[in-house]
Formats: sequence, structure tokens, C-alpha cells
Amino acid sequence: MKRTLFRLLALGGLVACDDPTRPAETAPTATPPSAAAVGGRFSVQSLGTLGGTFSAGFGINERTEVVGDADLPSGKVRAFLWRPGRGMRSLGTLGGANSFGNRPNDQGEVVGFSEIRPGSETVRAFLWSAGAGMRGLGTLGGQNSFANSINNRREVVGESQNANGRPRAFLWRPGRGMRSLGTLGGLFSIAFDVNDATQVVGTSGIDAETEHAFLWTAEGGMEDLGTLGGANSAAFGISQTGEVVGISQTAAGTDEGFLWTREGGMRSLGTLGGPVSVGRSVNTHRRVAGASLPENGQMFRPIYWTPERGMRRLPRLGGSFGDALYLNEFGEITGRSTTESGALRAVLWTPTPGPLLADAADETADLATAAAPAGPGDPLAALCGRARAQRNWSRFGITAEAGCSQR
Repeated sequence: MKRTLFRLLALGGLVACDDPTRPAETAPTATPPSAAAVGGRFSVQSLGTLGGTFSAGFGINERTEVVGDADLPSGKVRAFLWRPGRGMRSLGTLGGANSFGNRPNDQGEVVGFSEIRPGSETVRAFLWSAGAGMRGLGTLGGQNSFANSINNRREVVGESQNANGRPRAFLWRPGRGMRSLGTLGGLFSIAFDVNDATQVVGTSGIDAETEHAFLWTAEGGMEDLGTLGGANSAAFGISQTGEVVGISQTAAGTDEGFLWTREGGMRSLGTLGGPVSVGRSVNTHRRVAGASLPENGQMFRPIYWTPERGMRRLPRLGGSFGDALYLNEFGEITGRSTTESGALRAVLWTPTPGPLLADAADETADLATAAAPAGPGDPLAALCGRARAQRNWSRFGITAEAGCSQR
């Protein structure tokens, strides 16, 4: 499992900034959200678009505000903030053509990354607020930076190049700027999430070929969380009480989602029968959102895991692909799903009363879909093409290799 194992949506051709601030532009009329489709204990609804062809949700806060990115009719991509009853708005850019949203905190502040000038190949981490608009957060001395998460203390974590061009996990604090969190001994590190106790998780090289999940604290520095018996691991989410989720190789050679706790160490979340699963986000109730390949499957399915019942499927918008990317304390989840026509949409899963998740009919439909060969109408063909073409920088997640290798 090389570093690219954790990359699904690549973001190439982006460039650096003088920390300009640009107000959010007026968004095109958003595509109306679809009616919620009920699937067991969760309903799923599309959050619409910014007038283009796709959208994806990457973060949700306790006010049910969703952050992600979507394309405009022009094909340019914008970070968005979606609010219940108010829909999706574009957050603008730092001066370049495209921006990408990752997470909101409970005050509605948003982090992500943006191009800074037209035609440039530099991107900068940004912090957006309703009052101040979008501001760049600088770098660790190199060209590019990416903000992946923000907590309620306005502390931001992500990845930045240093003066030697090496990727380093960073922690940015208001009034104190950006600091490197170091590595586990290897040449790179990336921070993916931070809680209100300023506990940071991510992945770091430990040598030239291997990377491990880490937990960083101001008192203890960077702690290696180990693996499920294989060579590599990465941590993507941390709860307010310090539980960690991510992905790890196992001794058997599969790549499986994990839940790590201080008292129990790292345990596998299992899979839906295929060789890959991932834990994306975890809350204080130890509920986990993520994705998994089903048996013989070519498309990831969105999943919800609990200690009591293990891994279950979440409903989709009628298409074969889904990925649950972040959940809040109320069990509301955002992510992405394809529709029956193959369009990719940001979605909101909401817990509902009723029997547990997908039923046997959905399992049968999944197996039939998995057995069908990918063809010209494959809904992820364009997404995977973009991932290959824009390979300089990546959004990290489950594997471009596993998700796109067969298309």
C-alpha cells in the first residue's frame, strides 16, 4: 500500500498565494435537492449542485451545515457551504479558478484549499468565515498547503510543503500561525483531523516505503498507532474523546478500516466482503462512517459501523457508488453517492426510526451490480480520469488504485 492508496480525488495544477481575501461569489441557482429515499434506519437526500454536473460533501457540523465542493456550469470547482432550508452557496476562491471545501466547525467557519491565481499551479489552505470571507493560511516555507479540518478553537490542521518541498502535517492557530508537527522518521506527514482537545491524527512516513497512522498531542508529540498486522496505516478521523479511525493493511494483505482506542488499541471494522474498507469519521458514541467494497464489487458502498452491530450499508441515491465521509454527534452523515443516472451528488444521511439499514433486496442488487462489467456509461469514469490526469496533488481517502484500477 503506497501513499497513493489513500488518494481518490486528485487535484492537480494548483498554486500559492499572498494571503488575499475574496468574498464569496453569487452562486448559480442550485439544483433542487431530491426527495429523501428511505433505506432502513437512515434516509438519504441529495444536496443538489451549484449548477454543474457533480457535488460531494466532505464535512458536517452539529448545526447540520455541510461543506464540500461542486462544479459550476463553466466546469470550475467551488467549495460550498450547505445549510438546512437555505441550500448550497459557493465560497469563492483565493483568486484562482478552483477551490475545494473540507470541514466546518460549529461556528460555521470552513477550511479547505484553493488556487490563488488563474493559470497558477500553487494552492493554499484557507479559512472562510461569513464575516471575513476566505483568507489564505500560508505555508511552512514551501509552495503548497492544504487545510483538512478545523475544531471549535479555530485550530486548523492539514498538509504543507516545507522549504525543502517535503509534505509536513501542520497545526495552524489564530495569532500564532502554522507549525510543523514533524514525522515518525520518514520524509512526509499529513494531518487529517483535529478535535477540541487539540489531538491531531493523520499519516506519516516511518521510512522510505512505509507509513503509519499517528496521534499527535502537544504533550506527547507524534505517537505511532501501529497497524492491523500489515505494513501501512493512516488515520482519517478522531472523536472529541480521542477515538481514532482510518485504514490499515492486515497480515492477510487486505486494507481494512480500523477503530483505535487508548484502552483497546487498533481493531478492524471488517468489510462488506471485499478486500477494502475504510473508517472516515467517528463520534463520541463510537459510531463510524466510511466505505467498503462488497464481495466481487468494483464500486465502494457507504457504510455505518457500530460496536454493537458491526458494519451495515447506508442507502444510496439509486446508483452503485457511495462513500460516507463525515458524521456528527447526532449521527447525521455527509458524503457522496451516484444517482440512478450516474450523476455524483453530495448527500445527507439522517437517522430514522425503523429496522436496521439495508435489507436483503439491497444486498442482491449490490451483487448484481458488482457482477456487471464497467462500460462506457460507468458513472465514475470521469472521476477516475480526473484522478489520473491531475496526479500532482490529491484529496486523500480510499484508494484510487482499488476504486479506479478496473476502469
